[in-house]
Amino acid sequence: MSFKGIIFDLDGTLVNTLYDIGFHINNILARYSYPAFPMDKVNTIVGWGLKEALRKVIPPEDSADETYLCRLTAELIGEYNREPVLKSVLYPGIHELLDELATRGILLSVFSNKSQPVTLQVVDRLMGLKRFSTVLGSDAGFPRKPDPAGALEVIRRMGLEKEDILYIGDTILDHQVAVGAGIADITVTWGFRSREQLSEQGASNFVDVPAEILRYFN
Repeated sequence: MSFKGIIFDLDGTLVNTLYDIGFHINNILARYSYPAFPMDKVNTIVGWGLKEALRKVIPPEDSADETYLCRLTAELIGEYNREPVLKSVLYPGIHELLDELATRGILLSVFSNKSQPVTLQVVDRLMGLKRFSTVLGSDAGFPRKPDPAGALEVIRRMGLEKEDILYIGDTILDHQVAVGAGIADITVTWGFRSREQLSEQGASNFVDVPAEILRYFN
């Protein structure tokens, strides 16, 4: 089957953002006298938004206080919004993939659990907004993943039918979005979760390098 459009997840799919997320989280932890979170473990706490990432790295007795957690989250979001691209980079092969998809006339969009301002910044600085027909973040008026409402809105803005769309992400949340929206999907293995984790959680259609995605667009 050949598709006419793609909805990409952002973090872990197009862009490796782990360093920047970990850097800003550790700034907050240091400010409140918590120990630093290991940078090589940041992939285990991301995917559900910055508030949930913080919840996972501070003591349970502190994270249970929602007012306190919300205050730390607001500070984290403020700092991350100001500088979301310190060392974030495209995964190897993504630039070439996007160029080739554009050459083939494939319509591209991004749907992220990041906030809308940060999503726009990251996309623009690393890939250019002009590459994409739609870029939608988590606070643009739609529920967070795995709710499919945001993905359905992206499809509407793209002007395509569900059967024309391929959804590409790196976590089980992305797979659940696609299932809920009734669209085809593939899961990349170079992102924040291992193939083994993803298989255990229910994903089954994998690609190991970006160039493999082109086989869906003959």
